[in-house]
Amino acid sequence: MFRRKKRSMPLLNTTSTADISFMLLIFFLVTTSMDADKGLTRKLPPEEKPQQEWSNINKNNLLQVVITADNQILLNEQTTPKDSLKAALTDFVQTRGNKHLITLEMHEEATYDIYFFLQNELSRAYQAIRQTTAKKQFGKNYSQLTPQQREDIDTQFPQRVAERFTQAK
Repeated sequence: MFRRKKRSMPLLNTTSTADISFMLLIFFLVTTSMDADKGLTRKLPPEEKPQQEWSNINKNNLLQVVITADNQILLNEQTTPKDSLKAALTDFVQTRGNKHLITLEMHEEATYDIYFFLQNELSRAYQAIRQTTAKKQFGKNYSQLTPQQREDIDTQFPQRVAERFTQAK
């Protein structure tokens, strides 16, 4: 007579929650944009620099590249169009060999787009030089050479670039 009735708790139907969560996951993966990082592959200098050594450089072996505040590129104080930049860099490095030095100077008000354009043109110039040298010396593409052969070409045409940024006065 005085027995209590057992009350049961209503259960939630969870069979579709896994399906819904996977659908939401796929939706967010598809609709989210994942931009590829833009960047340059450069080897940074060591954290602790040993004592700097001064060296005398012949001015004929020095190419001064300046990016002005209005995004113009100057090679040895002469305005150079963008489409002839790679050819000028390639010619300079090939004629000077491993004695060349390229100094990059960028004004702080110049855009990063022109800086990256210059870096890409510089990389393309070195790749073209190393490719033509590999074909002349070994009859193969630079990518097909052995590590020793690549090192030989890299010592003939090392990437010697010094950079600095200038501030507005």
